[in-house]
Amino acid sequence: MMKKTLIAAGVAVAMAVPMAATADVQLSAQQQVEVFNISGDPRDGNNMNGTGLYMGDAIEAGGNINSGNWSRVDLRASHDLGNGLTALAHIAANTNVTTGNALGGDREINVGLRGDFGTVRFGRLTGAYATAGKDPFNATFMQARGNGGMIGGFGGLGNGAYFDQAIDYRGSFDMLSLAATVAIDSSDEDDSDSTNAEHAYALRANLNLNPVEVWAAYTNADEYGMTGGGQTGAGQDFSAWKLGVEWSDGPIRVMAQYEDITHETAAGDDTDNAGQYIMLAGTYRMGANTFMLGFGQFDAENDADQRWMALGMRHAFTRQVSVHAGVRQTQYNDNDDKETAVGAGMRVVF
Repeated sequence: MMKKTLIAAGVAVAMAVPMAATADVQLSAQQQVEVFNISGDPRDGNNMNGTGLYMGDAIEAGGNINSGNWSRVDLRASHDLGNGLTALAHIAANTNVTTGNALGGDREINVGLRGDFGTVRFGRLTGAYATAGKDPFNATFMQARGNGGMIGGFGGLGNGAYFDQAIDYRGSFDMLSLAATVAIDSSDEDDSDSTNAEHAYALRANLNLNPVEVWAAYTNADEYGMTGGGQTGAGQDFSAWKLGVEWSDGPIRVMAQYEDITHETAAGDDTDNAGQYIMLAGTYRMGANTFMLGFGQFDAENDADQRWMALGMRHAFTRQVSVHAGVRQTQYNDNDDKETAVGAGMRVVF
């Protein structure tokens, strides 16, 4: 019986090898674990309630210690179709240290085509607006996103977020790179069985004028009904634009970004998310160590002003392994309450 099983397994492998040889398949992963202490006036939320010591993977608005999740598993495949055309596929899953889930959703699932014209993808993917920006603290407990320096994921519409049912284009032309995303709205209107069809879209442009890089992005999701958490739909309007610049010279990097958010209810009232963000950050690299400093301010259209400040450092043992530590403070409720996070984390890429 064992002999027959081995023969069957050998035949299956022999049949699979020619099929696998026609595709370039890459499996990679990255894992981050952070330990940090929350003091002051914490923003209660997912997996975080009150002051104390926590273990997680980044932290964003509302006290969610996994909404800035850096950890993931990536499976990529490509097929050379000839004539300069390549077919692509990408599947990515979160790995959640807080809940112990080995694999979870909330990342990219798409197929696409790449050629001299650029890359077109279809499926679940990061939108053009979400990928614009260069926060050195990104995806750590110190990040600006969702902590007073930039708008968070905001149900798929903000920074570092994902669109479902999307079509995306990316292309590079010498110093200029462009991106455009359309997310299909197939939700039903409240008062009919017809498709709402208020599709969301996002645009981004980066201009590299070494040592200066400039970027601009815009997104609009007025009445778009497909985001999580009910952020839009039912007559709500959402739009955002940002403009940023970065200067780098040797070990020094400095960046600044302005972000303007419009979010109105069906009645035309501004929500807590409407307002303007400014964010400034800088890094200094000294050998394997990088020192980071950041400041951000959110001027809300109502009484929900926020302020973000962060100070940290990162040490790279290799390109695959690094540790970081620092402190982040978010002032919120018109800067009357202060949440302070102090901690450290480790990243491993494999």
